[in-house]
Amino acid sequence: MSVHGAVHIPDIRLGSRAASIERIAGVVGGLGLLLCAAGFFWNRTLFFQSYLFALVYWAGFALGGLGILLLNNVVGGKWGVTTRSFFIAAMRTLPLIALFVLPLFLLGMKDVYPWTHPDLVSHNDFLWHKRHYLNVPFFWVRVAIYFAIWVFWGFRVRTMSDLQDQNGDASWPVRMRQFSAPGLLIFVLTATFAYIDWVLSADPQFYSTVYGAMILIGDVLQTFALTIIVLILVSKSDRFGGRVNSALLHDLGNLMFAFTIFWTYLSLSQLIIIWPANLPQELQWYLVRVRGGWTVIAAGIALVMFVVPFLALLSQARKQNPKRLIRVAIWILCARAVDLFWIVEPTFRTHGFAIYWTDFAAFFGLGGIWVFVYLRYLGERPLLPLRDARVMAPLAEAVV
Repeated sequence: MSVHGAVHIPDIRLGSRAASIERIAGVVGGLGLLLCAAGFFWNRTLFFQSYLFALVYWAGFALGGLGILLLNNVVGGKWGVTTRSFFIAAMRTLPLIALFVLPLFLLGMKDVYPWTHPDLVSHNDFLWHKRHYLNVPFFWVRVAIYFAIWVFWGFRVRTMSDLQDQNGDASWPVRMRQFSAPGLLIFVLTATFAYIDWVLSADPQFYSTVYGAMILIGDVLQTFALTIIVLILVSKSDRFGGRVNSALLHDLGNLMFAFTIFWTYLSLSQLIIIWPANLPQELQWYLVRVRGGWTVIAAGIALVMFVVPFLALLSQARKQNPKRLIRVAIWILCARAVDLFWIVEPTFRTHGFAIYWTDFAAFFGLGGIWVFVYLRYLGERPLLPLRDARVMAPLAEAVV
């Protein structure tokens, strides 16, 4: 038991059930990676196209965790203090994401990015115009800069949190806010450019200033959804002493609701600018995504990523009820996977909807390993900050 003034915060850790899930995730990830290796030799180009989709989805949790950490340090809020360990665990997987990008960027760039082919660049006006930015050496320099910035800010915030747990100095919240404020701006800019580099440049004819931010806000949304799921599961039987309660869940539900609307606003902004204006260069990006089976996916995304979460999270009672809120969070995680699949894969599958076994192999291979590492990191530290008086006060309406 730790003490911060008159506040007693228990040192709660993950239980044995989490260790079982961790082992299962590791097995699933290992088998998935074996299938990935088979997919590489079966059809290298198709495999790396599937790999890009899986990479973007699972990297979203690491980037979302870092973004939420910085955001909460700047704006404050007990919701972010109580759940800080969950976001730190997600952020700590950034080095793992760096390992995930290596196969794609070392072996698969020519299979995914047309600007890596000099003969194609010389005969394509769009590629030739962007050759000073879209070239392999500069691409690698940017990748190194992105990860260096993310790891520096993320792990420094983690160190500050650990030091607060050790000495309980009341100045740490102010120091974390001062450090995180410029970091939040730099993070948003670098993450936006990273998604332009990693995803948008696979279709260098398309141009959108909203694109990177749209994916990043989706990352924050899916990270909130994951955190709600894990928080509710590990707080059963009131292990948190009333600190995971209806008030905390209501705050997290409101944030998930807000970022659902924000994601919708950005998505519609891009569409409204391009479609009615009939911009020929940018319009092609949408045309390939509303042909064949992609039309159904496009309509489904509007339903599952906005309409259903929006209506569900309008209910105050649902946001305060753990069983009902966790269903919405699971829905959002699944819907987000469909959304990213629709964003990434039509770039390569331009003749209509198609799904291959490599999509599942890459998704579950990277996902199993990511969940394994995430749970391992989450189990290494207390689930609540031990000496931060801003942790949600115990209430009678705890999650049971």
